[in-house]
Amino acid sequence: MSLQDSDRIQLILNGSIKKMLFKLAGPNMVSVLFMLLVGFAEPFFAGQLGIIQLASVAITYPLVSLSGMIGGGAVGGGVVSALSRSIGKNDLDRANVVIWHSFIIYCVVSIIFFIVFVFFSRNLFIAMGVEESVVEKAVGYSRLFFILSPSIFLFYLMMSIYRSFGDYQFLAVINVLLGVLQLFLSGALSLGWFFFPSLGVNGLALAFVIPQGMAGILMFISILFGKYPIRFKILALRKEIFVDILNVGGLGAINSTSIALTMVFTTAFISRFGTEAIAGYGVCARLEQTLIPLSFGVGGVLTSCVGTNFGANQFYRARKSAWLGATFIASIAAIAGVTFSIFPNLWLDFFTTDLEAYIIGALYLSIVAPFFPLFAFGKTLYFASQGTGKMLIPISGAITRLIIVMIFGFICVFFELEIKYLFFIIGIAMSSVGLILTLNMFGSVWNPKKST
Repeated sequence: MSLQDSDRIQLILNGSIKKMLFKLAGPNMVSVLFMLLVGFAEPFFAGQLGIIQLASVAITYPLVSLSGMIGGGAVGGGVVSALSRSIGKNDLDRANVVIWHSFIIYCVVSIIFFIVFVFFSRNLFIAMGVEESVVEKAVGYSRLFFILSPSIFLFYLMMSIYRSFGDYQFLAVINVLLGVLQLFLSGALSLGWFFFPSLGVNGLALAFVIPQGMAGILMFISILFGKYPIRFKILALRKEIFVDILNVGGLGAINSTSIALTMVFTTAFISRFGTEAIAGYGVCARLEQTLIPLSFGVGGVLTSCVGTNFGANQFYRARKSAWLGATFIASIAAIAGVTFSIFPNLWLDFFTTDLEAYIIGALYLSIVAPFFPLFAFGKTLYFASQGTGKMLIPISGAITRLIIVMIFGFICVFFELEIKYLFFIIGIAMSSVGLILTLNMFGSVWNPKKST
């Protein structure tokens, strides 16, 4: 049975690159943009509950974001990379082995998240230096979310398999349906619409988990009933398969952890300026973090595209696809960055009426938003690099960003500098991601024939 029979795989291997990106990344972009819109519902409804609730959602966001970055981006990227290269080689037996090993890895990841953030989230929030009232709300949200998080990781595994087969149109439909349900549940369970209980920020956690858990189960059933040629079955464990997946997924987890730690340290630094400052920054951090899923809208497609073409030894085609996709996303980020830096009210008015939080948010956007395009360019190339199976240099971008924020952030706090200087540091650190990933494109990983 061939893994390359579908029109989607043939398009990835042989079709026009522009047509390929339009046909596959188009639905994925619609899906991502819709999910981003839904994601904004959480701070919107939290803002309706009060400034304490908005701040609590802001400090839990790095943890929730980390689960998505590792489940969907890091480990998910490792699965897509390994499975796509198996498809490019038309190796069904290896593809089945990759599926089984991926399932085991996701089980381990879900257990780790459960233990760390159900039992130790309070310690982390206290270390951030925020008020006790904010900590209490955040702990309730975090514990509820991560108790149920195994269902989310099942969803990320299914997403990775669907991505590997280029089934982005179907994924777009799934994500839009999920988004509608999550949007409704966010309001219903937090504010108590209709006959639903008013659960506050805990309702926002449930609204996130329930739709994705349901979708993960349904997608798993569809694969069991033969949607793709691969099969879920218990097979002998092979070290080289774990290594192949974790060469991307494990290093990607370091990348994701670096991003989350960057947000944690930034939040800790900003907490010195008060709860209103945390709330204002938290709202803007949501906008900044949208650049990652926005980049994933094209970059996620590039992971499978690059992986499949690397498996077929079509290296030039893989590079050309990556450059084109990253340029497109950077252009969108440039428009957004300029717009929100000049007109911050277009973003902030949706989430808060608190004057102090608004002032902090407006200052943040005026300084940091112009750095958006270079960051988005780098993140798109990061996802594309996952398809190569070589991630040592790409993860250094996130690590460099973390180091810059940590060192110069501590300097700003130690010398009690104005918050605007901290914001400049954040912007400069973001640009380092784009610079490093751009330079990586000229190395031997992306040009394997040069090293032979």
